[in-house]
Amino acid sequence: MSLLQNQETSEALILASTRLAGNAITVTGPDGYCIDPATMRSTANSGFAALASCHIMSGGQSGPIVEPMLITVTVSPASGPAPNPAELAQALGTTLLQNRELSALDLGQMATGGEVAFSGSDPKHWRGAFVLGPHMIGVTLYAPTDSPLLGAQGAAFVNTVSSAIRANAKLDASARAEQSQSSLDPLAMRLGRLFASNDL
Repeated sequence: MSLLQNQETSEALILASTRLAGNAITVTGPDGYCIDPATMRSTANSGFAALASCHIMSGGQSGPIVEPMLITVTVSPASGPAPNPAELAQALGTTLLQNRELSALDLGQMATGGEVAFSGSDPKHWRGAFVLGPHMIGVTLYAPTDSPLLGAQGAAFVNTVSSAIRANAKLDASARAEQSQSSLDPLAMRLGRLFASNDL
């Protein structure tokens, strides 16, 4: 998958924002970054969106030149607290290089796995999750090797995207009531749902 070299995405099709999970969750790209409509999907209580450079996706027709990167946002029903970075690393079978407690989520830098995102992407990537009402939100950032987004700048970027999701959420009180306690392993359920939406 290569959202950084998408020849089929035109200026008319790239989106500044989109709504997922029955319009409850809004995903917005920071300046210069847009939603890729080709990979976006949404159901009543889940969804997936990918953000990348508007300039690259539009073939140079829209948006300023920005650092290339790919952010994926996965929305699924929450079944308990969000997995922490150590639990995410364990589920991925990788090493947690560092952990950052940010204002919008607890974020971890994973040692491996990012190389599958697109051609030239670094194995290291940022990954975190948080619960918002009845929704589990997973956010992941992939960047090219030697990109400044692999460091603290990338963590801040994920926090910005996650903060906007929190600020723009429209949570239905009745939807909150659908959260229930399960006799199944809570961590297994949380991780299964988080990784079940073709997150890269």
